[in-house]
Amino acid sequence: MTRRRGWLVRRLPVGMQEDRTMTGLVAILEEVAETVQQQADQIPFLADPSVTPEFLLSWLGRFVDAPGSENLPEAHRRDLLRETGSLILRKGTRDYILTLIEPYLVGPIDLLEDGGVFREGESGRCEGIIVVRAAAIAHGSATDLYKLVRSITPVHCQIRIEIAGLTVAPVAA
Repeated sequence: MTRRRGWLVRRLPVGMQEDRTMTGLVAILEEVAETVQQQADQIPFLADPSVTPEFLLSWLGRFVDAPGSENLPEAHRRDLLRETGSLILRKGTRDYILTLIEPYLVGPIDLLEDGGVFREGESGRCEGIIVVRAAAIAHGSATDLYKLVRSITPVHCQIRIEIAGLTVAPVAA
């Protein structure tokens, strides 16, 4: 999108618009800002997973905070990156965690967590325990899934992954 010439100068107070030095300086800034704004206008197209070359999908996954996406087949990666980009403002929420772990698991997924946003004094008991339950792992390993959940949740949280009724992560040493 190209802006009309003088868009930044017109934002100056009326008294400053009459000062040739000030308008000249702001006109220079406007020229520089125009190239930056043109690049910003292109961001939705630059980060579109449907047209991103396959070798850049891992980078895009890190950019939109979908770590570990390289364990997924290409079509699943593109779908995950598209969904994750739309959840960027809901980072750390239950929906965000489910969106990131769903492609890796088979069967119904049960995500238990006691976090949330509460009014002062109404939080109840938040112990920071996250439990992921599913029938099977479709892509990657239990360790990969554990690392994924660990990377997208607060560090104080305790994480347990249960697959087909068995605790598979964390693995005791």
